[in-house]
Amino acid sequence: MIQKVFQLKIVRYGMAAAIATAVDVTVYFIAFNYIFKKQDVHLLPILVLGAPTVSLILSYSCGLITNFSISKYFVFTESDLRGHHQLMRYVMVAILILFLNYGFMSFLIKTLEWFPTISRAVSAVTVGFLSFVIHKSFSFKTGNKESGDFYP
Repeated sequence: MIQKVFQLKIVRYGMAAAIATAVDVTVYFIAFNYIFKKQDVHLLPILVLGAPTVSLILSYSCGLITNFSISKYFVFTESDLRGHHQLMRYVMVAILILFLNYGFMSFLIKTLEWFPTISRAVSAVTVGFLSFVIHKSFSFKTGNKESGDFYP
């Protein structure tokens, strides 16, 4: 039973996202508290980034690389695209997904007046399914029809 569930790409994709999120949050915590010590980062005399922002950039990058690696080697293994093409497409989709999450959350919070935490959860699940479809058909494109997405 459990083995059949793990054959579903959507389940493996969800697990990859969960692991990448754990990496993201862990790196954020370490970067914010111990690397940048909650202090602003002065990159140039006129460019200063707050510790939360620079920690987010670092942690999001680590989470993105983790999710890409797991997705490439354990979820979308049949892709016939070269690795660097997959990575470039993956990054483009990840940026799109980031903006879609932000926009959808803003709509739910500001227009529908939903609670922020509920909005985040609904946005994550909704955009997560969209992310799966886009990554499957674009980032890790295959030349042949495949099964195992939602059904064994």
